[in-house]
Amino acid sequence: MPSGNPLSLAYAATLLLTLVSSGALYLFYLSGLQASGYDAAGLLLGRDFLNLHFAGTLLGQGEMPTLFDQAAYVEAMQAHLGRDYTVHNWSYPPHMFPLAQLAAWLPYFVALGLWTLGGLALTCLGARLAGVPLVWLAPVVLSPAVTVNLLAGQNGTYTAGLLLLALVLAERRRWLGAGLCWALLTVKPHLGLLALPMVLLRRQWRIVAAGAVCLSVIVALTLALYGAEPWQLFFTETTAQQRVVVEQWRGLLLKLMPTTFIAGRLAGLETGTAYLLHGGVAVLTLLLLWRSWPGQGGTLRDWITWFSLGTFLLLPYSFYYDLVILQVMLVLWVGEPRALFPTRSQAVAQIAWYAAWFLPYLCYLAAFAWSLQPAPVLLLLMLSGRVMARSRTAPV
Repeated sequence: MPSGNPLSLAYAATLLLTLVSSGALYLFYLSGLQASGYDAAGLLLGRDFLNLHFAGTLLGQGEMPTLFDQAAYVEAMQAHLGRDYTVHNWSYPPHMFPLAQLAAWLPYFVALGLWTLGGLALTCLGARLAGVPLVWLAPVVLSPAVTVNLLAGQNGTYTAGLLLLALVLAERRRWLGAGLCWALLTVKPHLGLLALPMVLLRRQWRIVAAGAVCLSVIVALTLALYGAEPWQLFFTETTAQQRVVVEQWRGLLLKLMPTTFIAGRLAGLETGTAYLLHGGVAVLTLLLLWRSWPGQGGTLRDWITWFSLGTFLLLPYSFYYDLVILQVMLVLWVGEPRALFPTRSQAVAQIAWYAAWFLPYLCYLAAFAWSLQPAPVLLLLMLSGRVMARSRTAPV
């Protein structure tokens, strides 16, 4: 576990390097910010948070179907913000509607500020309960994934907090709380890819039952408030649009996705070939997940590591801002990097730890400069490191 001493070399180096890199990125971004709240790229401060706030506005105006019609959604947003405003898309299920309407009740920048603070608080709460010392919350809050998340106005701090709370509460046998967290995470269902298999294999039947009840209540409330139409549109129109995004969109989007499928697309592979590449890595990942299964003696740190590495290797669709939980996981291993990388050298493992810590920045530079996406390789190395670590500690 990481040392709680703020003067430790690892802490000082991590804090300094993170402060310099993330601080420079914030300053660069803010230097192009206009008094009207638009950045140098002509996007409103908070960027993707605009989706949530604008969705609430449309819902308040009785224009719910617009959320599920990409052309109509873009037209409505450009009528609101200008004909040249960049394309956005709504990608959330209907149980995000109440939060969207709540956001729209507030002025945009007030809602954005509260959204940002709420996400940071949830991540810090999850990290503390997971065992991160208080002094290490500063590097977490300044970490690359959190920085990208905040600049994009995204929800990675919320999903990380909920994921951490779900795993922490499961370890503490707080079945209802864990089930509620998993149910709430269905607003981004792909991030729970390993949740149900993990819970079933651990025979945590009470979490399954609690999650099913909580999700049923959530869905029932949205049906009562909005009817069945948005759910039908979500499973037809929205899911189809998300496939278009991941398979056909180009430009900056591809440089922000740390998946094997996108690595193939960046390398110029056809969609089918990129899926085959991703499938091959997924098979290898499943083998490594089986070999690194924490088992009955697994600690909370082991389960956070197993879940986060496996999830982001198996998903063909994720973004750097989703990797906040990975930053928390890395802090949990900062004092033992050899347990996370397949090497016997402490120095090599420490260097690899820093490469993983700055993964969002390094991968964006590699994608921008050379059309390469090295994230899957580094994630596979860490999962292989867990296999090696388990083999070293296994009884003879």
